Amino acid sequence: MMHDPTPCTLSVVIPAYNEEHRLSQTLRECITYLQRQEYGAEIVVVDDGSSDGTAELARSFFASWPALTVLVQPRNQGKGAALRRGCLAAAGQFVMFMDADHSTKIEEIEEFLPLCRRGYGMVAGVRTFQQGESRLRRILGLGFLMFAHLFVFRKAVVDSQCGFKCFTRDTAQAIFSRSRTKGGTIDVELFYLAHKLGVPLYFVPVHWKNAPGSTIRIWRCVVQDPLDMLRIRFRDILGRYERSK
Repeated sequence: MMHDPTPCTLSVVIPAYNEEHRLSQTLRECITYLQRQEYGAEIVVVDDGSSDGTAELARSFFASWPALTVLVQPRNQGKGAALRRGCLAAAGQFVMFMDADHSTKIEEIEEFLPLCRRGYGMVAGVRTFQQGESRLRRILGLGFLMFAHLFVFRKAVVDSQCGFKCFTRDTAQAIFSRSRTKGGTIDVELFYLAHKLGVPLYFVPVHWKNAPGSTIRIWRCVVQDPLDMLRIRFRDILGRYERSK
């Protein structure tokens, strides 16, 4: 039995780029979970200019879950641009985003929603329980987080890059309307803006499993990401974050 998606309590935003090979399983698992809930929910898939059949595959699930929206970027712009479009388009009282490979299962949201209802505008996952993480990935991740603390964050952040976060609708609108980053450092910018706007923030441990086939781009980790983080500080100095775009 399908749940009436109106009023919508939870929006599940999934950015996807060339995820035809694994998005199907993720959507099946998400829909199965949401069908068991008593609240209304929607799924928003943002195809970031994929060259495969990601968008078509997502649309094929409309019969299983009518409260499904598929947004297609005109070209590949990056995770940040896809998340921004999806989260600003979300209609739910609470807006969460997750990875297309379902590294953290949607069931974990059960720990997040009560915290959002208690007044936390942003609840962020912390990858405490990790499976399949390589030594290199761990080293690069720690270096990334250290650089972010040195040059960007106003307060301590336990885990910036966990792709499982939830916001109240007002917080999502305030933060994503001000964000500018198009790439993977969008998560750093989200924390920076949350600190800047005084958003009450809470961290929750989650299970995370490295999906087979995921790769590390060394040049991006060593060169591109630090440059993107410095751009966040320069935007703030220039007053780019003072008002929504």
